[in-house]
Amino acid sequence: MSFRPIPFAIAVWSLTLLNACGGGTDTSVEGDEMANVPFTREVSIDTCMVMISQSVNYCDWRAANKGMEHQRSDHMIALREVYHGMLDSNLVMSLSEVSDLEMAQDFVRSDVHMAPLKQVSSDETIKTIFLDQQLEYTAETMDTLVFYMSFKTLNYERWEKAFLDDYRENPAHEFEVTRVFRGIDEPNHVHMIFQVNDPNYVQKMEKNNTFRMKMLAAGVVSYPVTYKFLPAKA
Repeated sequence: MSFRPIPFAIAVWSLTLLNACGGGTDTSVEGDEMANVPFTREVSIDTCMVMISQSVNYCDWRAANKGMEHQRSDHMIALREVYHGMLDSNLVMSLSEVSDLEMAQDFVRSDVHMAPLKQVSSDETIKTIFLDQQLEYTAETMDTLVFYMSFKTLNYERWEKAFLDDYRENPAHEFEVTRVFRGIDEPNHVHMIFQVNDPNYVQKMEKNNTFRMKMLAAGVVSYPVTYKFLPAKA
């Protein structure tokens, strides 16, 4: 399947930075945390919902998704972005803003929401994730391929501090992390949307044994999962 979990160099790079943070338990980030980094905490979407599924046909999925627009609005969900798979256009992801978490959760679990989706998607592939956005990219994005990645950390704040410190020390990157989230149910679970140009970047970097060893040494607690997407019409 096109959405199998794969090791990804950005996750490796991000998590290996934990080595530089020391072994203490106080991992709070101080006042100048956002200095000299292309990110802001004044994010355009605060609480959000990501849905990923393998549709039977993207056009049918799109029609069903548009048909639920009013129901989503009534339950405080606003669709913001839609993507389809880079290699498989029937793989779809949507990003929605959530204004009332409890109402939104009740709705997406209901038959009113799930029944139309199950008609146009493979039931076992439907994933719904509620997230809080922590960081948003402030620089201009130039890369064209969109990747969604998630992985677990021992401590989110510790990981984030290392992530921002690395941008200060090494501002040039081969990728653009446009949004950083943490899980609502699992706050140490990091989710990212980022952009790259090289569709084979993952395959190239996953062969690097040094990255793998550093990831293990950094205390990674889950296997990174990535999806490759292109922007699509909502």
